Amino acid sequence: MNSRTPAPGSGPGLAAIPRTFGDATPPSRLHRFSRLVVLSLAVFSLTARGADTVAFTDGAGRVLQVPREVRRIYATSPVANVLLYSLAPDKMVGWNYKLNPNEAHFILPSVRNLPAFGGWFGPSGTGSRETLLAAKPDVILSIGYSDATSVDFADRLQAQIGVPVVVASGRLQDFAATYELLGPLCGAPERAKELAAYCSRALADAKALADAIPRERRLRVYYAEGPRGLQTDSKGSLHAETLDLVGGENVAQGRQTENFGRAGVSLEQVITWKPDVMLVCPEKSDAALHWSPEWLAAPAWRQVSAVANGRIYIIPGEPFNWFDRPPSVNRMLGLKWVAWVLYPDRVKIDMVAETRAFYLLFYHYNMGVDEARKILAASQPDFSRSTP
Repeated sequence: MNSRTPAPGSGPGLAAIPRTFGDATPPSRLHRFSRLVVLSLAVFSLTARGADTVAFTDGAGRVLQVPREVRRIYATSPVANVLLYSLAPDKMVGWNYKLNPNEAHFILPSVRNLPAFGGWFGPSGTGSRETLLAAKPDVILSIGYSDATSVDFADRLQAQIGVPVVVASGRLQDFAATYELLGPLCGAPERAKELAAYCSRALADAKALADAIPRERRLRVYYAEGPRGLQTDSKGSLHAETLDLVGGENVAQGRQTENFGRAGVSLEQVITWKPDVMLVCPEKSDAALHWSPEWLAAPAWRQVSAVANGRIYIIPGEPFNWFDRPPSVNRMLGLKWVAWVLYPDRVKIDMVAETRAFYLLFYHYNMGVDEARKILAASQPDFSRSTP
């Protein structure tokens, strides 16, 4: 559920395909030649489909031949699937994993029970050639980085499956452009513009907040992940972008975590960092959408300044984590929530109304006031700041 992370890797049926999310490594001459061969094979396979195709340039600048009318789309990871669900749920062929009841509650009945086809994400992807063929997609979406590794993954997958693989950026700053790119492909250009406009406004608000806070006044934040809270993602990582953009200072500095992320740290290190606030990634939740990290009850955690001062917030996680995992468009609401809990003196918004509006626009779910309040209350901020 919430801890699933779309850092695509190689599925069992395509072991030679590298991970989609990774560092861009300069290709060797042999590698460039191999890629040209793969591309040639892919173009031959795609052009053989006939005249019912049109040229489409993806987010990596690759020109693909795609069906004139795209009806079925497979997403290689939850990053792509969440975006596709928000944009064109009727085009989905399935999920990457089976939704649990808490997640399915917020999803349209028409797609919540679609089959789970696996994907190329996490430390060991579950996607395979067989599952892709069974899904019968017209197009495959690979959303995350648009670097050389991602392009190589797309080229190889496309050559093996014979289906166009569209690469697009999954960075927060790029989601507006990604929606506008994919809208026509998905047959939903006007809806794409509406979603893109929301993303642009949310990013502009976050930037205005960050620009207004002097660096010496920015709160130091520890992002706690894993079953014991001793994993994290560093400043600059795809998984910590939400914090970076709203003017929070990530205490985890230095080497940037990539791919699946979750670098291990010690409690002693967390104590030394002296965070003002701790954001906790939910690992599980009960039927009431509540989760309490048992590890925080250990007396040693009282030595962490954020814990001692009661500045702990559990990130809302249904149907998709507001902060990360998957690092998709769900983080747009996370931008507002993180700003709200970090800087209540500067951010005066009705978080109940913001939550309801986001769920309706992006998840097609008409949430009631009480349900929105319950989600926010479970994250443990000062609930009095939200107006009914």
